[in-house]
Amino acid sequence: MGIRMYQKVGLKPEAQSFLDEMVRRVDGSRCPHCGGVLSFKMDSRIYKKVNSFYGEGPALQEFTLKDGRKCREIIQAEPWSSGPCAFFCLEIDGERMFEWTYDEIQEYL
Repeated sequence: MGIRMYQKVGLKPEAQSFLDEMVRRVDGSRCPHCGGVLSFKMDSRIYKKVNSFYGEGPALQEFTLKDGRKCREIIQAEPWSSGPCAFFCLEIDGERMFEWTYDEIQEYL
């Protein structure tokens, strides 16, 4: 018998590439000696935590783009395969982007 659990599939690789290129960067870690910036991170925050029958599901993020607009991860689909599988897409100004196709979801399952 398999373990039933919430599975986060997440974003398509194209969506992740979009975020890598378009999200504003903010200071990350700093040098403990001189205080200089050592790394940068994406300007993001968790805007929603999803709960499911199997406990806590994914934490959805909101990103600030370089042009100031907000971009959110949203759950596009949650088909069942030994538990719900969460497929994400992005939403900017009410428009969904980088959605998984039906065939891509079926291939994953």
